[in-house]
Amino acid sequence: MDHSRSRTNLLSETKAETRVSQRFWKLIRVYSLLLVLSVIWGLAFVAIREADFELSPVNLTLLRWFIASAGFLVLAPLFGRPKTKFQRQDLPRFLVISFANVAGYHLSLNFAEVTVSSGLAGLLIAFGPVFVVMFSAYALKEKIRPRIILALIIAVAGALLLSLSNLSTSSGSLIGPLEIILAALSFAVFGVLSKPLVTKYGALFIGLWAGATGTAMLLPLLSQNFVEQVSVMSATGWFSVLYLSVLSTVLGYLMFYTLVSRGTVSKLSIQLYLVPIFSVIGGILILHEQLTVLTIVGGAALLLAIAFATQVKH
Repeated sequence: MDHSRSRTNLLSETKAETRVSQRFWKLIRVYSLLLVLSVIWGLAFVAIREADFELSPVNLTLLRWFIASAGFLVLAPLFGRPKTKFQRQDLPRFLVISFANVAGYHLSLNFAEVTVSSGLAGLLIAFGPVFVVMFSAYALKEKIRPRIILALIIAVAGALLLSLSNLSTSSGSLIGPLEIILAALSFAVFGVLSKPLVTKYGALFIGLWAGATGTAMLLPLLSQNFVEQVSVMSATGWFSVLYLSVLSTVLGYLMFYTLVSRGTVSKLSIQLYLVPIFSVIGGILILHEQLTVLTIVGGAALLLAIAFATQVKH
């Protein structure tokens, strides 16, 4: 009897150790995927800055999303099916998020990085999560908590410091930083308005088809200049665009929505801090951008603002 009880206890301990081991390796896989995604999206700001040397902001947006949408259409039969039939009353919201996701965000960011460094762009875009929290509170008719107001004040102070660092450069002006703030607003509009659709139809369906629909909205911007610029692009230019299209957009979206679908949303907040850091590191190592005291202090202020804005109330 004692022998049987000991054997049962041993089996229970073995099963418990197996579960702990499985949870450990699952966490390792999740955080590894988050780290890779953060590097990819952080270096995307470097690729945009590099591509802006050869393509106009409009043509860069067109070429990036033409390629990305082709990838989305290839993946659509596998990942692009909704959880339920798409309803007509959701079409206006879907069109708004499609525009915000592609034209609103990417045109603003591409225009900004003509004059703004990749590191500064990666830091200023951190305004996005702060706007998301504010818009979410407004949409849900919740009272804006003091920490949200504090986060906004800190974020504005950080943005001003970063803008001053941009003014110290030869091509610096306030226009570039303001364009990035506009991109962050577009990010927030997409993030907040897409939530009901993501819940209803699925994250991958909304991500893929919002990207493809947003690309179609860019077609009126197509011109002869697009063909002229694309035909004389260098290998570096093509590498930058393919990096943005395939790695940052297609693969990045799949990785992000895979994490969302697996219920790891709470861990995604780490990415808010890693992406700006990798954009700064990439700008310094690849584009030889300068790291100033204003950039460090302003960037730290924005990351602190994210911490306040995304803090979970227990």
